[in-house]
Amino acid sequence: MQNMNQAQQKNLNTDNNISKTGYRALFLLKKLLESPKTRQEILECFEQDVVINSDLSKDTVTNTINALKKAGCDISRPSSRTKNKYVLKSHPFSVRLSQTNVDTLLALRESIATLGDWKLLINLNNFYSKISKLAPDIESQKKLLFDHPLKNINYDILNKILINARLKKHIIVCYDSPENGQEELYFTPDFITLENKKLYVWGFNKKYNIFSYLRVDRIKRINFMNFLGSNPEVEDFEKPALVAKYKLKGYSALMYQLEEDERIIEETPDCEYKYTIEAIVNNDFNFLQRILSYGSDCLLLSPDKLKLQLLENVKKMKEQYTDD
Repeated sequence: MQNMNQAQQKNLNTDNNISKTGYRALFLLKKLLESPKTRQEILECFEQDVVINSDLSKDTVTNTINALKKAGCDISRPSSRTKNKYVLKSHPFSVRLSQTNVDTLLALRESIATLGDWKLLINLNNFYSKISKLAPDIESQKKLLFDHPLKNINYDILNKILINARLKKHIIVCYDSPENGQEELYFTPDFITLENKKLYVWGFNKKYNIFSYLRVDRIKRINFMNFLGSNPEVEDFEKPALVAKYKLKGYSALMYQLEEDERIIEETPDCEYKYTIEAIVNNDFNFLQRILSYGSDCLLLSPDKLKLQLLENVKKMKEQYTDD
């Protein structure tokens, strides 16, 4: 019985259940992945391992290196150029992206960019930057790194905007306006949106006394900051409370997605117009662009100010197609 117990314990010994040659090869691969090593450094690593240290000989390192080479590893011989170290140049166990994988990832990012979720897009870009090294070629790697709508964003400026928006801080920005060129703007950022693959910061523009947006990639620098109320020349602001109402029908009603500043005040599935929607309008131009995108599926009910602006826009559009 005692002999049987001893035999069972021997069979349960982990040394008897693994291939030491395979174990040494995987162990050395792990160490060379960490950094190139001399023969002496490899021996020291072997001596510290409980499985390998009992089975060392003067040829152990050479035999293990040869085993890795037979498995497909490219390991350079020690030389004065490598400071007498073995260097793992490549191995067959690395993960690689195929061109199909890259195309799928790019299509996924393109789809997400249309959703307006800029935080998700930034997180995705950060993930792509980590896996770009697995791309099959330099061109694919560049696409993963740079082929996205936010490639021209200065993230140091973006971070400052986010901090100031959270703290309700007034800032002065240097903005490259397409109409006025570079100008200094007293601006209080409120929130950020991603529309038509462009990043916008919304807030109160004191110079023009309006709640409007700036394209983030056109903000060249933030020159000065101070807390609201600490400077008597800087006044606090409130978002304008212009309320609009409109109706939707047809395909636009079917595909309608509720915006942050909107609510459905009436739903009539059996009528021509399915939804009646109430919207808080922060910017007239941006709101009217959305109304126009619905085409004949939309009926703007109020306010009269926006109805007149919409009518004027439609008249100007019609004039473009009217013969003299």
